[in-house]
Amino acid sequence: MTKKLALFVLAVSVSLIPVSQALSKQGKHIGEQKMLDVVIEFSNSFGKTVTNADGVFYHFSGYVSRENKVYPSQYWGEFPLYFFGTKTGITVTITNKGPQAKAKLRIKTESYVLNTDGSSGIALMEPKVIDLEIPRGETKTIDASFVVEYIPGADSGLDRFLVKVLHMNKGGGKGNMEPALIMSKEGIFCPPEYALK
Repeated sequence: MTKKLALFVLAVSVSLIPVSQALSKQGKHIGEQKMLDVVIEFSNSFGKTVTNADGVFYHFSGYVSRENKVYPSQYWGEFPLYFFGTKTGITVTITNKGPQAKAKLRIKTESYVLNTDGSSGIALMEPKVIDLEIPRGETKTIDASFVVEYIPGADSGLDRFLVKVLHMNKGGGKGNMEPALIMSKEGIFCPPEYALK
């Protein structure tokens, strides 16, 4: 990039990409997934990022920058763009569609670098946990916004924001680290190359 900006561009998917089937089956709560609706919405972007078979294209302030990274096709699309050090507006909405009278849930948000093979890289934030109860037919909204500071290893390219919906019970162990997991959703964002000041 021509400007010496300490920038972090987060391009976050407005559409959700389901996390691997393995994650959704860890707790074997498949029927409960149908009883809940989880939506991730992003706000206050600075431009857009486009990913496809030709690489990653960052569009902001009239500039377009290309990076030669290609991800699996499920990560191709157009995403909103953010900068390092700025607030990434994220709202998570959870609805209890029933028939359960009251859903007692633990919501866990996480963020990781997305490797070009689709796996998670280094963590970009400390996980946040919120416990809530949602009566049947009602919706709760969580402000999941966070500021991503540059850290070594936060390579340019795509990153992932995860929302995990869990029961409040504990447990876990070898082969089933999250037995309380009901479902997981992800939004995608991406930083261009970071320019040190």
